Amino acid sequence: MSKSKKPVKTGTIIALVAVIFVGALAASIGIQLFTSPDFEGFGKGASQETAVTNQSGDGVTEGEDGTVSANWASNHIFIIGDSLTQGAQKEIDIAVNNATIDGKVGRNMATGVQILKGWKESGVLTEDAIIVICLANNITGTTIEDAQTIVDMIEPGQSLIMMTGHGLDGMAPANEFIRTLPNKYPFVTVADWDMTIVQSPDLLADDGIHIAKNQGNVLYANLIVSALKATQPKP
Repeated sequence: MSKSKKPVKTGTIIALVAVIFVGALAASIGIQLFTSPDFEGFGKGASQETAVTNQSGDGVTEGEDGTVSANWASNHIFIIGDSLTQGAQKEIDIAVNNATIDGKVGRNMATGVQILKGWKESGVLTEDAIIVICLANNITGTTIEDAQTIVDMIEPGQSLIMMTGHGLDGMAPANEFIRTLPNKYPFVTVADWDMTIVQSPDLLADDGIHIAKNQGNVLYANLIVSALKATQPKP
């Protein structure tokens, strides 16, 4: 005589169906997240603050009110940079849609002087230009004298953003000089990449200098935007 099967309770069936549904939904979300071109994992780096020093010498961060140039978005932005700038060009283009971006591997502050001179002589720079110099990462040729030359080249109505470098001890003298500029020149704003990226070193390559993850490029672009918000034109 065969044994009769025990009836399956309705509550058990409902619970099982719910578990399967939730699991399928979670898997679907996970697949979409991991295949997103902007997804770089769940590590640190999604919500860092960006370090900017304005003309008063006070630190400001993205999203804070302070000394803000309300018209920066209508100015033309001229960015001279190195390999980090080149690598983050897509993200900078998205964040600053009115920028001329000239980034190339191996550039230093001396190269920046030559490029800026060429732009001035050719009449490329506008009277209200905001000039962004991201050239402190390459120590060779990056001198305090060249940084000062760039500061002296800024015309009335224009403003200057100087970015610090990060990754090597030899960058310290140039970084220290750059950080003193806002106290001397109200039209200079410091975008402190060194102080910003030190919060999330996992976004950098093994050399500790170059950006390895898209989140790092976004952070780099956001730092420039934060600095733009603090700029003031030269009287």
